[in-house]
Amino acid sequence: MWQITFRELKDRKWSLLAYCLGSLLLLWIYAATFKSSQASAQQLLEVVKGYPKGFLDAFGLNNLASNSIEVYLNAKHFSFIWPLLAIILALSRAGSQFAGEIQAGTMGLLLALPLKRWQIFIAKYATGLLTIVVFTLISVFGIIPLASAYDIPTHFHVLVGAWVLTTLFMGTVYAVSVVVSAWVSDKGRVYAIVSAVLMLTYVANIIALLDDKLSGLKYYSLFYYFNTAEVLDTGHITTRSLAVFGLTIVIATVVAAWRFSRRDISV
Repeated sequence: MWQITFRELKDRKWSLLAYCLGSLLLLWIYAATFKSSQASAQQLLEVVKGYPKGFLDAFGLNNLASNSIEVYLNAKHFSFIWPLLAIILALSRAGSQFAGEIQAGTMGLLLALPLKRWQIFIAKYATGLLTIVVFTLISVFGIIPLASAYDIPTHFHVLVGAWVLTTLFMGTVYAVSVVVSAWVSDKGRVYAIVSAVLMLTYVANIIALLDDKLSGLKYYSLFYYFNTAEVLDTGHITTRSLAVFGLTIVIATVVAAWRFSRRDISV
């Protein structure tokens, strides 16, 4: 069964390597510019201090005066660029692993193996989870050697919290995408459906931050629970975020496994 996992990891290693190298390159740029950016942080604060608090929270601009590299990374990287990379990687993996193989007609080769469908599902699902763990480890802890090269201190406990949160966020996107991928037979539909849902939840969170009357919308947004500003400042993850991400991953995984095991697949 695990040969399926190893084969998929081998087949998709170059794309994962590209994402990891891209993330490291961005971290290197941020480490190289961190000290010089601190000089202009106060000026930027003067510019944005009149902006609504919700706007500053939404774009990671609420703590620019901090001298922490982790807080700087939140404003520059984890509040927008990193989630975009994580979503694209998780979504592409989920779409190609199930709906993509059904669409291409290669799923029949796996179904011909002396394995039950739930075993095939677990083997393929494990590939996505390993991809997520590798990517989040490198994209979070990669800042340690890079910052050290510029004599910038890092805070390990804060980075551990950031790694847990980013892994849960990416795992949630992946699990939800797998549900759709196990339901349809066209990876393009997976990308379209999940992207639309994520966009709606992102917009809901922005509206909730900008308008107090609609603040309740934030609870329906995945991005509300992805509070990197607090984690990269204190290392603390709220129980609510842990519960929402954890329950969503478990429920989505069970639903996806059930659907894949029972659906008709043309071979």
